Parts: sequence; structure tokens; C-alpha cells
Amino acid sequence: MVESRVERINMTIKTVRKVNMKLPIIHVIGLPGAGKTTLASTLSKKFKIPIFTIGSYRARFPMTVFGEADSWLALFNDLSKRHWSNCILETTGLNAREGFLSDALPLDKMIVVKLDASRKVLIKRVGLKKKREQGGQWLYSDQYQDKYEFVKKMYPRFKEIPSHFTIKTDRLKKEQVFREAVYNIERFIE
Repeated sequence: MVESRVERINMTIKTVRKVNMKLPIIHVIGLPGAGKTTLASTLSKKFKIPIFTIGSYRARFPMTVFGEADSWLALFNDLSKRHWSNCILETTGLNAREGFLSDALPLDKMIVVKLDASRKVLIKRVGLKKKREQGGQWLYSDQYQDKYEFVKKMYPRFKEIPSHFTIKTDRLKKEQVFREAVYNIERFIE
């Protein structure tokens, strides 16, 4: 069973590459430490599609309310240029602006992959990140000092966010998370 599932996953990846299949936006959401960047990077390499992260857009604009709005507008503009397909979007899933995507796009234009882990695991993983990746100016808000505080405060709210499927990353290795994601994504592109 495991072998046939792995073969099926590999076949899906080959088919997407070979046929140049049009994929919906793969929206990877999760709290800091859930494994978003790791999964997005692996999916990007395997499917040969780019990753869009709100953090890279925020870095281009001033840390103000208008800078935050401009960063989301620039992100949406770039997604539009890609015809809302063949890319990966990596966010926490908690920003109200993300609701625009869910509300505006037809259901088959985006697959939401929710990465979840226990609060304890998330906090431990944030601690393993390099100091500069742990927080400070990563969010345009006075409400959160760093990613630790963000995880502690937003954990209950994150649990309520809907998705096409959820992967619990607590006890899974990176490769297992990737395989689970591809296996579930496959259901939406057949």
C-alpha cells in the first residue's frame, strides 16, 4: 500500500511537469514553526512553480498601515499576472486580506493546505529558528512582540480556519509532510 501510494505521488509530479498542467494556487497556511516554508520549497522544486510569501512583499514597503495594504495589493497583482494558477502562496492564513482570495476565486482555483502542530511543538520550532527569523519586525502590528507571542495568542483562532485538508506536522518528517500534501493535492487536480 505504501509503495503504491509513493508511486502514485511520483506519477502525479511527473504528469504535472510533463503535460504542463495548470495547477490551482496551492495556499500553504500555518502558524510560525508549522513547516510552511519547508513544504512550499519542496513543492516548488518538485512541481517547478514559484512561491509567493507575504513576508517578501512586506519587506518592499514601509512598516505602516498603508505599507501593509500595498504589500497585499502587490502580491495580488503578481498572482493575477500568473492567472491565479501555477504557484504556491505561503501565509499564516490569519490575515483578513486572505479572505479576499477565498471569496473572489472559484473553488477550483485554490487549494488550501493547512499545516498544524501543537502549541508546544510550534514554540519549540520557533526557538530553533535563527535569531533574525524569530520575530521583531516580522508583523506590522504592536500586538505581537515576536513569533512566540503570535503563536501563543493566535493558536486558538488558527484552529478555526477552514482548509481543503490539514496535515498535523508534530510527528512527521519533512518527506512525510510533502507526500501527504501531494497525495491530497492530487485529489483536486484530477
